[in-house]
Amino acid sequence: MNKLLLVLLILSINFSFAQEEDGGILLSSESANGKGITPLWPKCEDSRQTPINCFNNNLRNHIIKIFRYPEAAREEGLEGTITVEFIINKKGKVEVIDVKDGHRYLQREAVRIIKTIPKMDEPAKWGNKPISVAYTVPITFIKPK
Repeated sequence: MNKLLLVLLILSINFSFAQEEDGGILLSSESANGKGITPLWPKCEDSRQTPINCFNNNLRNHIIKIFRYPEAAREEGLEGTITVEFIINKKGKVEVIDVKDGHRYLQREAVRIIKTIPKMDEPAKWGNKPISVAYTVPITFIKPK
């Protein structure tokens, strides 16, 4: 399993409310989690876990499963932590907002991973109103031996 030595996945969190351009609400993941609001990852409805734990576990497992160490990064001996900021929008789809740190080869892979997150069965909701939730995920790339 020389393919990957990856993953420090921690959902980084900020306390914040924001107004989206269309007048909707955007919550940080911590604010949403504190209020018990989370998008519903596919098949989490049938899980014994809470929706928040099911989302977090599925996100971590998705990153591990989809991860590929870029060949160009391997050849150049590149390592580092890439921080990807994204939202799960009101339709349950992922939108990448920002990518920070590291080499562009690693950034591209981190964005590719996040963009492959499946559409949620249900978006997060404030009452009955769909809302967007913002996430910040660091993905650590460690050179395979």
